Amino acid sequence: MQMQSPALDDNSLSRALVARQPICERDQKTFGYELLFRKPGVNRAVIDDPDHATAQVIVSSFFEIGLERMVGSSIAFVNVTRDFILGNFCRFLPKDRVVFEISEETMPDSELLERLAALRTEGFRFALDDFAYQEHLHSLLPYCSFVKVDLRQADRIRMAGEIASLREYPVMLLAEKVQSNEEFEFCQQMGFEYFQGYFLSKPKLVTTAKLPLHRGSVSRVLARIHEPDITAREVEAIIGEDIALSYRLLRYMNSAAIARPRKIESISHAVRLVGIDGIRMFTNLVMLSSGDDPPQERMRTCLVRARMCQLLAPRTGCANEDICFTVGLFSKLDAFLDCEMESALQLLALTDEVYGAILSHSGPLGRMLDMVVAFERSDWEALETMKADIGALREIHLQSLEWEAGLIHQSGDSTPPLLM
Repeated sequence: MQMQSPALDDNSLSRALVARQPICERDQKTFGYELLFRKPGVNRAVIDDPDHATAQVIVSSFFEIGLERMVGSSIAFVNVTRDFILGNFCRFLPKDRVVFEISEETMPDSELLERLAALRTEGFRFALDDFAYQEHLHSLLPYCSFVKVDLRQADRIRMAGEIASLREYPVMLLAEKVQSNEEFEFCQQMGFEYFQGYFLSKPKLVTTAKLPLHRGSVSRVLARIHEPDITAREVEAIIGEDIALSYRLLRYMNSAAIARPRKIESISHAVRLVGIDGIRMFTNLVMLSSGDDPPQERMRTCLVRARMCQLLAPRTGCANEDICFTVGLFSKLDAFLDCEMESALQLLALTDEVYGAILSHSGPLGRMLDMVVAFERSDWEALETMKADIGALREIHLQSLEWEAGLIHQSGDSTPPLLM
């Protein structure tokens, strides 16, 4: 019987936080949700850095919580910055599931308008946020699918004429900050198609445990992944060296964000499906979104275990070293997420073989994992029963410690590695 892992202390367990507020149709049925940035302990918008806020919302929603949990089958409305649009990050997200909201503070120029035109041609949708009929924003209207009119700033006397001018563009009108039934009925009479505000629902917080990131490790990945001559195999290796990045990549693959042809068998498999350019965008977003430091000793244990499984592959008859590495890497996922292993693995799109090996230690991969865990615990009786070569395991363990220590040195972490 599998034992439940102990809960982590408050300092080692961090959480992904996003608020969502429904956007409704005229009959008050939910059409979509706006995803809103939240700081821990503050259930309201406090935004010091718009680029960080955008990245945090996307990483939390797509890579940690999961888009299916955030919005179900509805549309996600996400606030984005000018740099996000020009950086081509929109293409990393599903155009049929996301509407990108452009702030009213955005100053349109030829570079931005050209990029919006290209993205709209490809099928991406944009909304102009907090619109109050500012003249300088009219050049953005041809590229938008929605205009969000702020009722707190709108002039009711002039609204009919202003709405008529908006109807000259291919946009749907969304009334935001609708606070009462009277305002809801007024906006219906004005011809708005969509509605958002406290009258319909206040923003609600969605949260889940997450694997905290180590900025030094992610910085090292970013430095290497942006080298022009890097190969797919090198990308697979450096992503696989970091459990937090690997986990977020598999969460992204398992979310409603992209269509998968089949389940994922390893980190290498996931990297190949996303592609090098996609991985570059992925790591940029992750780096921008977080500055957490992980519980280092647990991270190191997972890396050593993963490396041991990889080195054991030829001795245990496993033809795919990447699969063995993945089994070891995620074999303590329940401890990181403070939940039962079955619940943790349901968040990932792993193959049945990998899933069974981690959850119930079944099959050849499960027996290999048993061998590594028994060695970690100095369970010589169990190893003897398995007819394991303890001398070979000791040598593989030392090689794995040296490999992991090299990773820590490259990431700039001066703390000595865990010696087991």
